[in-house]
Amino acid sequence: MKFRIKLVISRQSISAECSNVSLGSLRLIIAKRSGGIKLKLQYKVIVAFCLFIIGPFLIVGWISFSRTSATIKDEVGKTMLQLVKQNHATVENSLSSVRDKTVSFLDNHFFSNPKQFAFWTHIETINALSEADTILDRWSSDGTEYAIYMGNQGNQPFLINALYKKQGLIYLDSGTAYPEWALQTQEEKGAGSLRLVKLSSGQTTVTFARSILNPEKYDELIGFLAVSKVEVLLTKNLVSVQLPDNAGVYLFDDRDEMLLKAGFADMELSELPEDLRNKSNGYYYSESNYLYAFSYDFNFNTRLIYKIPLDSIMGKQTSFQQLIMVMLAIYLVLVLLFVLYLLRNIIKPLARLVTFTRVYELGRPFDFGDPSSRSRSDEFGVLYTAFIRMTGRLNESIEENYGMKIKQKEQELNTLHSQITPHLLYNTLDSIYWYALDSGNHDVGGMVKDLSKLLRIGLSKGKSMIPISEELEHVRAYIRLQMKRYPGNFEVFWDVDEDLEVYKMPKVTIQPLVENAIFHGIQSMDGEGHLWVRLKRVEDEIHILVEDNGFIPVNLDKLLMIVSGEIDDKGYGIRNVHQRIQLHYGDSYGLSYRLREGGGLIATIVIPIHPN
Repeated sequence: MKFRIKLVISRQSISAECSNVSLGSLRLIIAKRSGGIKLKLQYKVIVAFCLFIIGPFLIVGWISFSRTSATIKDEVGKTMLQLVKQNHATVENSLSSVRDKTVSFLDNHFFSNPKQFAFWTHIETINALSEADTILDRWSSDGTEYAIYMGNQGNQPFLINALYKKQGLIYLDSGTAYPEWALQTQEEKGAGSLRLVKLSSGQTTVTFARSILNPEKYDELIGFLAVSKVEVLLTKNLVSVQLPDNAGVYLFDDRDEMLLKAGFADMELSELPEDLRNKSNGYYYSESNYLYAFSYDFNFNTRLIYKIPLDSIMGKQTSFQQLIMVMLAIYLVLVLLFVLYLLRNIIKPLARLVTFTRVYELGRPFDFGDPSSRSRSDEFGVLYTAFIRMTGRLNESIEENYGMKIKQKEQELNTLHSQITPHLLYNTLDSIYWYALDSGNHDVGGMVKDLSKLLRIGLSKGKSMIPISEELEHVRAYIRLQMKRYPGNFEVFWDVDEDLEVYKMPKVTIQPLVENAIFHGIQSMDGEGHLWVRLKRVEDEIHILVEDNGFIPVNLDKLLMIVSGEIDDKGYGIRNVHQRIQLHYGDSYGLSYRLREGGGLIATIVIPIHPN
C-alpha cells in the first residue's frame, strides 16, 4: 500500500490568512479614504450631541416645568388628605370618649337601680342638691362641664338658680319652652348630638347632649344630659398637627355650622364646590390658590377641613426649578466644550491613524517616520507606538506561521504513516490465520483470530468509547486465549443483560479485571477455578461484576489503596480503569472491590446509563 502527500505552502497564503485573523475586523470599520472618515466621525459626534444631549435636556426641561408642579400638587394633596383623615380620626376618638362617658354616667346614676333614678328626679333638699353638684363636678374633671336639665315637677321648695351660681342641675319650668338644641336632641331619641350652644352667660360652646328617658317608659322624656366645653378636648387634637403658615383647620357639624377653628385664615363652607361637599373625603385646589383637604365622619356627622395657602407649600418650587435650569445650562456648556475637545484631540488623531493603517500592508515593512503625534504621552501616543510594534510583530508572525504550517503538514504525513502499522499487522495476522487453517491447525488459527480481535477492539480506530457489546467481545476473545493457555484450569460463567449492550462505555475496562482474576486467583486451581462476568442494571446505573473463587488470601485494604492511588508502585491496570471511569463520569462512579463469601474477590464497575 502506497501513500503520496503533496505539500504546497506559499508565503502569500500565510500572509492572507494572518491578514484575516489580525486586521480583518479592523478593516471592516475603516473607510477607503481617511478624509471621509474624519468628516463622518465629526458628523456622528455632532448628531449624537444633538440627539442624546441637547434633545434630552430640552425634553427634560419642558417636562420638569409642565409636569413637576402638577405632580407635586397631587402628592401634596394626597399627603394632606391622609393628614386630615388621621386628624379627624383623633377628633372622632375624643368625641367617642365623650359619648361613652355620657353612657356610663346615665347607666350609673339613672338606670342602674330605681334608688338612683329617684334621687335625681326628687331633689328636694339643699344637701341632695349639693350631692348632685358634687357628682357632676367629678364627671367634669377632663375640662368639660356636665349639666342636667330636668323638668320642674312642682315639688322643689326653692329656686335653685337663685341659690347656686353653678348651673350643674337646672330645672325647666313647664311653661318655659325648650332651647333649640334641646328640641334637636329630643329628635335623636337618646342617641345624642353635637351642637354649638349659646349659654345663658352669652358664651358659645360646643356641647354634646342626649335625652334622658324614663327607664320604665322609654317614650317619656324626663330631661337632658349636656356636656359643654367639648372644644377643650377638640382643640388639643386640632393644634397637634403642624401645618404651614397662614393655614387653618375647621370643624363643621351637619348643619354647616363651624364648631371650631384653629389657625389664622377665615373660611366659609360655601368656598367648597357643591359636588365636593357631598363627598366623604378629598382635596381641592381653588382658583384663589388655596388647597382644601376635607374629611367627613358619619358617626358624629362632622366635617374637618384644612385650608392651606398654595404659596406656603409651593413657594419654593419655582425658585428650585429656576436653579435646576441654571445648573442644566451650565452643564450643557461644559458638555459642548468637551465635544469640541473631543473633535480636536481625538477624532483628528484617529483619522491620521486610520491613514497609516490603510497604507500598511502585511508582510512589508513600513516606515512611519517620526510624526509629532507620537511624542504625545496620552493614550493616542501609546496607541501610535503600539501600532508600530504591532506591525512588526505581524510580520514576524507571518514567518512563524509559515514554519508552523510546514510542521503541521509534516505531522499529518507522520500520522498517515503511523496508520499503516496496525493495518499491516491486521493483514499479517489474517494471513497467519488462513495459513493455520490450511495446515489443519484450527487451535492456532482460533488463537490468531482472537488476538486479531483483541488488537482491533483495543485500538478501535482511536475512539475512547465503544458499545458494551464490543467490550464484551473483547473480553471473550481474551478469555478464549487464556483458556487455550491454561486448559481445564477454570470455568467461565456469563450473566449479561443483553438490553444493556447497546450503551457505550470506556474501552478496555473489563479485560484488566478479568486478567487479575485469572492470574492472581484461579489460574492454578486445576479445574476448580470459577470466573463469573455479570452485567446488570440498577436503577439508572450499569453494574459490571467480575467475580472469582480464588483461594489465595487478599489484602483488601491494600487493594483499595491501590485503586484510589495512595499506592502507585503497582496495580497500574486497575488504577487506570478507575481513573478513566471517573474522568468520563465523575467521582460518583468507578471501580471498587469486596471479598466474596466462601473465598475469592468481587470487582465492581459502576457507570451511568448513557444513550448511544
